[in-house]
Amino acid sequence: MSKPEAVLPNMRNVTRKFPSFQIPGFNIIRTNKKAKWGLGILLPIVLLTALAPILPIPEPLVTNVSSSLQTPSLDHPFGTDKLGRDVLSRTLAGIKISLLVGFSVAFIALIVGVLLGTIAGFFGKTVDRVIMSVVDIFLAFPSLLLAIGLVSIMGAGWIPVVIAISFADVPRFIRLQRSLVISLKSRTFIDAARSVQASQFWLMSKHIIPNTISSMLVATSISAENAILVEASLSFLGLGIMPPTPSLGNLIQEGQMYLQQAWWISTLPGLVILAITISLYFLSDGIREALEPRSRK
Repeated sequence: MSKPEAVLPNMRNVTRKFPSFQIPGFNIIRTNKKAKWGLGILLPIVLLTALAPILPIPEPLVTNVSSSLQTPSLDHPFGTDKLGRDVLSRTLAGIKISLLVGFSVAFIALIVGVLLGTIAGFFGKTVDRVIMSVVDIFLAFPSLLLAIGLVSIMGAGWIPVVIAISFADVPRFIRLQRSLVISLKSRTFIDAARSVQASQFWLMSKHIIPNTISSMLVATSISAENAILVEASLSFLGLGIMPPTPSLGNLIQEGQMYLQQAWWISTLPGLVILAITISLYFLSDGIREALEPRSRK
């Protein structure tokens, strides 16, 4: 009786057996209490901001001096400022700017950081030294100080603010992604993929980057939180979003001289900033626990 012939595996399909990463959906995040709290705080704020144009409140730039410095009431839930402008309407407009800046910075930092961090960590040697030398230069400056310097050069406005804060945030993403790539590229499944002559692009796009997504998503949420705070600081200092365009930062700045007689002008936008940052903190911590179960206590 003849021996059965050995069945050789199809080498084209070998890489399909290697570990792959799938981004968990909101089903997983929904099971995390911290993520629930974060979404529970953030979603109503986002929804209210999106519905602002159809809400029965005045436009944010409409003035009415006869109604100046009115206390919070049914007609003006957040009161009015020195020019009689509705503080709620202006706060909602400021939230829109803050969220736009925060998520734009987070998106830019994620894309650029993952790309350059992967290249630096995967190829190493001269490429790594050049990229990390530039990163170290930017990291030598505090993020707020760097953003102030860049905005002073580029001018005020939300686009220069996004660019300035991104320059301060991208180096942190590059360093994090690089460290993750270095720890991954020596793993067994990467060696197995190399053994079947997988290309470098295939290794990075199919095995390296997908396995860093969980940590980078947490960093993205933290980046959005940080960007909102930096934007508010820049606008408070008169370097970010300039009046009459409302921003949470310049709303606080405008109301600081009226704190004793009209506390709501500064206090209520400040509480909104606090609520947004707390929600993003809970959300980022919840995402971390959902995507990295070992981090749960």
